[in-house]
Amino acid sequence: MSKIYSKPNFQWLLKMAWRDGKASLSRLLLFMASIILGIAAVVSIQLFSDNLKQNIKLQSKALMGADFVIDSKQKPTEKTQAIIDSLGADASEVNFVSMAAFPKNNGTKLVKVRAIEGAFPFYGNITTTPKDAGATYQNLGGALVDATLLLQYKIIPGDSIKIGELTLPIIGELKAIPGSTAISSSVAPTVLIPFRFLDETELLQYRK
Repeated sequence: MSKIYSKPNFQWLLKMAWRDGKASLSRLLLFMASIILGIAAVVSIQLFSDNLKQNIKLQSKALMGADFVIDSKQKPTEKTQAIIDSLGADASEVNFVSMAAFPKNNGTKLVKVRAIEGAFPFYGNITTTPKDAGATYQNLGGALVDATLLLQYKIIPGDSIKIGELTLPIIGELKAIPGSTAISSSVAPTVLIPFRFLDETELLQYRK
């Protein structure tokens, strides 16, 4: 038995490949386009996910106003307070819903009172009119009242607000504060007061 071997002609191979390729060129292009679009979609989704995570990480502190928040519906026990102090908490707040009165025109409104102690927020800013009211209301011993509420009752800074047994001058209009949502503000507009005046409202009673 004899065998005959021959070296394939490269040009002949190209011609055969071109002939076979022409018959399915449209399907080949569609297949390649599908691969390209698939890779582009995966890369875009990955980039969007990474950017979203990064933005959430950067904005979460500003949205909350602090690195962490400890929330409780009861007054902390001595043991709990010791744990909180060990974490290096730099600000505290007591908030509750109450009726507020405006002596100027005898108007009344359900509001959310936030009594704040310390330099909260640590990230972001309290947006007010005048601009410096958010930084000075605690030292001046006044209140910041939701801007929409002031407009509704035709109240201006310099007038007063009464919460329980406490009457305070209104230092400025409150437009935005980290940790507050538009939905909650629409139901009970926010009023900020210095923490040191909280007991004077005589509105809080602690369970024993």
